[in-house]
Amino acid sequence: MNNINLTVKIERAISELRRGGKIVITDNVKNVSILLTPAELIQDDTVSQFLNLAKSRPNILLSANRCKAIGLNTDNKPCSILINKQWTSSDIMSVCLPLSNQERPEISGVVSESSTGIASSCLLILRQARLLPAAIMSLVSYVPAEDIRNWCFNNDLIHVDEENIVVYESVSADRLVMEVKANVPLTYTDKCEIVMFRPRDGGHEHFCLIFGKTRERQKSSKFNPLVRIHSQCITGDILGSLKCDCGEQLKHSIKMMADADEGVLIYLAQEGRDIGLLNKLRAYSLQERGMDTVQANENLGFNDDERLYYPAREILSQLKINQVKLITNNPKKVQHLNNLGIKVTERIPIKIKPNKHNENYLNTKSEKSGHLL
Repeated sequence: MNNINLTVKIERAISELRRGGKIVITDNVKNVSILLTPAELIQDDTVSQFLNLAKSRPNILLSANRCKAIGLNTDNKPCSILINKQWTSSDIMSVCLPLSNQERPEISGVVSESSTGIASSCLLILRQARLLPAAIMSLVSYVPAEDIRNWCFNNDLIHVDEENIVVYESVSADRLVMEVKANVPLTYTDKCEIVMFRPRDGGHEHFCLIFGKTRERQKSSKFNPLVRIHSQCITGDILGSLKCDCGEQLKHSIKMMADADEGVLIYLAQEGRDIGLLNKLRAYSLQERGMDTVQANENLGFNDDERLYYPAREILSQLKINQVKLITNNPKKVQHLNNLGIKVTERIPIKIKPNKHNENYLNTKSEKSGHLL
């Protein structure tokens, strides 16, 4: 399959999942196919639909972090839980979503899944869809492997291969296209240009701001500009939320680049460390119940930080930039860029004064996520 077909097919599967539909994922090495739908969007008849389609009793698939949150010891691996015939959709939701008001039923029939392979890919595509890493799944064992695509077509189901899910984000980033440039005067400087990047497969759009003399110096082999890779934060960047320091970091970075008359600020569509706005607000609700930001993300089933930086690599590549002075407090971001072939010559910290609403948040970022504050 060429890259265009690969990414378009995964995008269609993501769209189907986001509207609560069903897809089929196949591991072509093991000749295993899974019928999958997001647990958070199940209906009262979802389990019976799965029984009729797959001819096998559906399970709940949970990420390792969600397993741990509900007290299941799975050796830090995902798990599948056999759905009891008496369970309602509310019972299932209580297992999958920590904000459910339903009392969780007694759980039995737990199987640890591999940290790689088809179960991992099922959870990965849910994260790519900005959905909870919890699903209803059934093994489609009665359909021969060579017939699975025809079976999906006859049942109006989108079919994707497991290996394509794994490479989707990297391949999609490689297909970013620089669509338009425009001058945009800002509060701190009128020497700023905005550049919009759009993927050819219909995925997330990203943009960057290019400041001052950087607009003319991109062809120099020794070019080493200030760079800030900023992940979208609607609550902080736009609404001025005091729960985080994102908005202040954004403003501070723009001012630094304006004062230096050079720099590139890459703004990535990675809301909530790439779990999406809805899940970020779910995490906020859990924080109101006493969890810190890391505990809340993990209780939802996510990792502390789900971000990948393939789009940033591609944007810098198209700007002919291969070394940067990175504005960040996060040493992991430095490591990510170096691993992607972007040399970080210097890490420049951002000093933000905490307030009473984000002091615990900043302490957690320092103590648990390794940020240098």
